[in-house]
Amino acid sequence: MHVELLQAQKNYGRYELGLRLGDTYGGSAAVDAMFPLAGNRLHANLSFHHDGLILAGLYDWGFPIAPNFIFYPGVGGIVFIGDDFQLGVAGELGFEYAFNIPLSIGLDWRPVITIIDDGGFSGDGFGLNIRYRF
Repeated sequence: MHVELLQAQKNYGRYELGLRLGDTYGGSAAVDAMFPLAGNRLHANLSFHHDGLILAGLYDWGFPIAPNFIFYPGVGGIVFIGDDFQLGVAGELGFEYAFNIPLSIGLDWRPVITIIDDGGFSGDGFGLNIRYRF
C-alpha cells in the first residue's frame, strides 16, 4: 500500500492542463493548470466573465488517500478585472483521481471572501476539473 501511495504522490507532482467546469467566481468555465511547487503545487485558473477577466492562483497541499487518489486543501487569491476591480482570498478543498493514462479528474470547492470592492462571501464555487498530465 505504501508504494501505491508514493505513486499517487508522484502523479500529483506533475504538470496538468485542462478545464475547470462550474462556478469560477462568476464564470462557468476556466482554463485550469497545475504546476509542481516544492513538493506541492500551484493551482491556477483563467476565465472570462461577460464583463471581465478572472484570475485565480492557489497553493495546494497534496495528501494521498488511496492509489492514484489525492485530497488537496489550498489557499490563495483571486482577482477580477473588468468594469470594476475585485480582489479576494480563496480557499480550496478538492479530490483528484489520476488515471493510468495522462488524464486526471477532480472535484473541488472554492469559497471566496472578497476584500476589495463588495466585501462579500461566495460559497458556491464548486468545480469539476478535467486535466491532461505531462
